[in-house]
Amino acid sequence: MNRDPLNDMPEESRHEVVAAVQATLGVDEVHAAEIVRSSEPLWDSLERAGGLVDSWGGGEFCQVLPRVLAVIRDGG
Repeated sequence: MNRDPLNDMPEESRHEVVAAVQATLGVDEVHAAEIVRSSEPLWDSLERAGGLVDSWGGGEFCQVLPRVLAVIRDGG
């Protein structure tokens, strides 16, 4: 059975970040949740590389991930 990284987040944070990704990218909830799940390895790598970010699923994550995705969407 595969672990769902969204289950590691507090429920309120999970809903907040999924909704923010939906709004930022204009995707449905299923795809937004998939995008959030797939961000965990990158986020963890950034944390291990000297604390460039806070822990995955933390308050910073919920605020920063949608902004990062907006930059990607807009092409920089």
